Amino acid sequence: MAFELPPSKTNDTVNGLFFNPLHDLFAAVSHRRHCPKLDDLSWSLMGIWRVLDESGSGRGFLQEHGLRFQSLPTVRNYFQSLRSERRADLVTELNAILLESTRDQLTDRLADIPELDAYEVFAVDGHWHTGATHDPKVSEKKVSTGHFYSLDLRRHTLRDLAVNEYHKEHDMHVLKRLKPKGLRQGVTQGKRVLTVYDRAGVDFDYWRRCQKECAVYFLSRVKENMVFDSLFELDFDKEDPRNAGVQRDERVHSTKNLNFRVITYLEPETGQTLEFLTNVMDMEPGILVELYRRRWEIEKVFDDLKNKLEQKKSWSSDLTGKRSQGQLIALTYNLIRLLEDFLQEEHGIRNEAEEERKIQQRQNLATKVRESGRQISSLLENACKATQRSVKYIRWLRGCLRDRVAASVALPFLRSLYAEI
Repeated sequence: MAFELPPSKTNDTVNGLFFNPLHDLFAAVSHRRHCPKLDDLSWSLMGIWRVLDESGSGRGFLQEHGLRFQSLPTVRNYFQSLRSERRADLVTELNAILLESTRDQLTDRLADIPELDAYEVFAVDGHWHTGATHDPKVSEKKVSTGHFYSLDLRRHTLRDLAVNEYHKEHDMHVLKRLKPKGLRQGVTQGKRVLTVYDRAGVDFDYWRRCQKECAVYFLSRVKENMVFDSLFELDFDKEDPRNAGVQRDERVHSTKNLNFRVITYLEPETGQTLEFLTNVMDMEPGILVELYRRRWEIEKVFDDLKNKLEQKKSWSSDLTGKRSQGQLIALTYNLIRLLEDFLQEEHGIRNEAEEERKIQQRQNLATKVRESGRQISSLLENACKATQRSVKYIRWLRGCLRDRVAASVALPFLRSLYAEI
């Protein structure tokens, strides 16, 4: 049976529910062209299915699933298509259109922090695939491919911002290639963008330029070798439960003659002292601490990609092919998220066992912290929402799409899977 986009929106099958967000969008993609050997829509659907599939190689994928597609390419044509700049641009544009068209449909995970209404917040980090079969070796090891992803902390959707262009390209070099406008990620004028990055993403001059040119701000951790002069301490609301654990909030002066803000925080579980660095000056420090903690959510997404979707290896030794893979992974992940949210909001199907486990985990943490005499932020104590796709859900989705299972059968089955401990 062909793996294809249903002719119209439908809620009758899981295939329909999964692909409904793509309807009417493909026609709006400006990079479409007529390709008789492998049309753009079939190529995109093949890419989505390859992300969902567990085949270890492109050749194996075509041999196992080729007959599921209306346009069956040769192995040569398929690998050539991955190297097409136009197709890489096509799937990049398709993902951007998808995110824009569904931005108000997904649950807002930052809605409980009104101070963030003026911001879009993204966690950005690198994720690595092992080299493709024909990738070069360095010291007898395949050169890995670095993808720099951005996770929207408000909606939990994903973009692939860039691919490293050479072995061990530094994070800051990649960010500078994107330029400040690229880090806005299509956010409309009138909103600020806050980029949350680990300590590898600190460059004072660059972030000052981003703020000045495009209202892109940053939040990171202080490196051990950084030197600052403290200018003065900033007042913050010590009665605000969101600021629990904040020890000090100060304006500092860097060796490059730039002013930033350093927040000193006592981590409640370990008692470790952490320092956060930012150029956001008008927000309670506890909110910024919590946003950096939520940066860890992108690491959970990387675990989903690697261990549940089995995206561990590069599909191509060509740089454009690697870029296409990253974009198709992001597109597929977003379709998975959209369906998951739809099932929760419209059908009440949620992983209640996992949610209960998270709640119990937070309660145990709060008890442990209070017994130690330390304080816990209300934002941390109440952050119980699951941040990963469960393996039950991924397996269920993979099987339903493969076998075109009716929604009337599939949805009760998923509900029963979630009920199992």
